[in-house]
Amino acid sequence: MSKLVLLTGFLGAGKTTFLNHILEEFSGTKVGLIVNEFSGTGVDGALIRQDIPGAKMIELNNGSIFCACIKDSFVDSLISLADRDLDYVFVEASGLADPSSISSILDQIRTLSGASYDYCGAVCLVDALYFPKYLKLLLALRRQVEYSRAVILNKTDLVDEEQLSQVEASIRQINPKAAIHRSTYARVSLRAILSEGAPGEAAARETSNTESSRPVTVTLSTAEAVSPEALRRFLENIAPATYRVKGFCKTTVGMKNISMVGSVLQMEDWGDALGQTQLVIISSVGVRIFSEVLSAAKECYRDPVDLK
Repeated sequence: MSKLVLLTGFLGAGKTTFLNHILEEFSGTKVGLIVNEFSGTGVDGALIRQDIPGAKMIELNNGSIFCACIKDSFVDSLISLADRDLDYVFVEASGLADPSSISSILDQIRTLSGASYDYCGAVCLVDALYFPKYLKLLLALRRQVEYSRAVILNKTDLVDEEQLSQVEASIRQINPKAAIHRSTYARVSLRAILSEGAPGEAAARETSNTESSRPVTVTLSTAEAVSPEALRRFLENIAPATYRVKGFCKTTVGMKNISMVGSVLQMEDWGDALGQTQLVIISSVGVRIFSEVLSAAKECYRDPVDLK
């Protein structure tokens, strides 16, 4: 029976970085991966280590695995991986996933196929900088903490001790039983977390992830190369209207891997030669994001960009 570990956390909290650490830590074991993104364009899959012998990765895009929109695909993926004699299956949920129905989903899988997992619980990554801002606005963030066995308080280098203490107090209020691990760049041992004892599990309830609650997501595509400076200005201009921006952008000095949460922007060289820019933008202002992006794009790009 494979052990199943769920990774949750708000958009940009560090789940993919943590998953790459896990793959290094669990090198030599047989693992399966399910990577879930809200957008129709997968980005995280390209950022996950591809050098793990025998690893099987399934990407589920365009919705939350806990929403009816792609829950059946999630169930089918878990059933298919259950037959592969894997040691571990790691599921990276999308940033606004509400995992409160996970035990019901596992019960459904047992009923449908007889397949079972040894569910080890959820590990939630919390962005120390932005968690206080979004906790009261987004029910999914509270549910992610509530349904976790451990919380990785990440990006601790971006805030002071007072805010760290306040965030920890909020976490303990939501889930007093969850162990809290402070970190930068999600450098925490999953083996250590799993050795801390059996997880306490909150009772299953209906997830808040629905078609109507999905954030508006836009993918910007263009073959035009721009200067890194112009790209940075474009990203800074749209930042106030976004929860998260990620993807790969074509510049005059090569491809760049873009990761932006709020106003915190990371822009790194990306060696793979991709044909064009593919930038996923998750809106915090609903459909107004289209006009915000088009307006900012006119100051950055000479040619019209494609938004979908």
